[in-house]
Amino acid sequence: MMFKEYQQQAKRTVAELGSLGANLSHMVLGIISEQEEFLKALVENDKVNIIEESADAIWYIANYCNFRDFDLQEIYDTKEDTIIEAWETEVSGYEVQISKLADYVKKFIAYGKPLNSKDEINCLKILLDIICGDIIELNGNVEKALQNNIDKLKVRFPDKLTEQNALNRNLEEERKELEK
Repeated sequence: MMFKEYQQQAKRTVAELGSLGANLSHMVLGIISEQEEFLKALVENDKVNIIEESADAIWYIANYCNFRDFDLQEIYDTKEDTIIEAWETEVSGYEVQISKLADYVKKFIAYGKPLNSKDEINCLKILLDIICGDIIELNGNVEKALQNNIDKLKVRFPDKLTEQNALNRNLEEERKELEK
C-alpha cells in the first residue's frame, strides 16, 4: 500500500474532536506516545511490534496531514533538502521534530499564531523519513507495514471507530494481522 491510499484509509478510524486545534493536538500526542511504544518494543527486540509502532506513528502523521489537507505521498516523495539546524544533528531527530511540531500546534491553540505549512511539512517529512528508515533498517517493507496497519485497524474497528472497540481490543487477532 502506498502513502496516498494509506492516507485515505487512515481517515476511517480517526476521531473528530471538534476543532482543528484539538485534532492536531491528538495527532501530535499520538506521535509522541507511539515513540514510547516503539522504544519499549525495541528493548524487547520484538521486530513485529517495532514495525507496528512505526506504522502507528505514520497513521498519526497521515491524519495530521488529513486535518491540514497535506498530501502524505507528496511529502514522502519530496526530494528537496529538509531544513535541519546544526544543533539538531547532536540529538535524536525524532524528538526534535515532534517537539517542534508540538510547539507549532501549542502556539496555534494558545496564542492564535497561524500555522506555517512549510514548517509543519518540514517536521512531518523528517519524521516520516526517520520512521520509514527504521522500518527498512529492520528489513521491513514500508508498503507492507502500512497495509498491515490498516488490516489491524479493520480487525479493531470492523465498521468504523467506536469508543467501545478502542477500549476492548482483541490483541491476538490484531497480532495475527501484523504477522502476515
